[in-house]
Amino acid sequence: MTTDSGRNIIILCIIIQPATLKVTSPGLLKDVYECAIGNFWVPQYGGTMVGTVLYPKANQKVCKSFEDVEISFLTKPGGMPIFVLADRGDCYFTLRAWNAHNAGAAAILVADDRIEPLITMDTPEEENAQVDYLQNITIPSALINKALGDNIKKELSKGEMVNINLDWREALPHPDERVEYEFWTSPLRFLTLDLAINIQVRLLL
Repeated sequence: MTTDSGRNIIILCIIIQPATLKVTSPGLLKDVYECAIGNFWVPQYGGTMVGTVLYPKANQKVCKSFEDVEISFLTKPGGMPIFVLADRGDCYFTLRAWNAHNAGAAAILVADDRIEPLITMDTPEEENAQVDYLQNITIPSALINKALGDNIKKELSKGEMVNINLDWREALPHPDERVEYEFWTSPLRFLTLDLAINIQVRLLL
């Protein structure tokens, strides 16, 4: 599309998988927040999950196996399921989910690293990224905004327990079970190719 000034513009429409995240404690954070469910796990649409948040002292982007740092998130007898809080960046969302899954986490919350609208965390399309584990991720993943992530970390650093109810009952599957977005670009494609690449990468990391 071209404006009156002759400038080429791009219109991007992204459809997210909506969900809500209700913080039940501590009192300072009690509220209902929006989040975006990833589209690469084995979905149980219409579900909810209650857990307590843990922000690991090591491997905070969850880009490596927790076996390397001897950390486990398996639920202890009588304890609540653990939601791992991860920082965004450096690796695919899917790899983070797989590492959290293998460490025994019940879910993973990815805190955005910048102030921006939420997006659906996507599956890598490159052939070398289509590894077997993508079909074996069974824990939900949710992207939360930076402000909420920072506030959760602050409360955890004070020794508070952050308990959450993750609700994805409104997250309905698309017919092809993938995130969907429309990308409109200029006929002068070379002018917008770099932006298109950057947008695709942002959906994956």
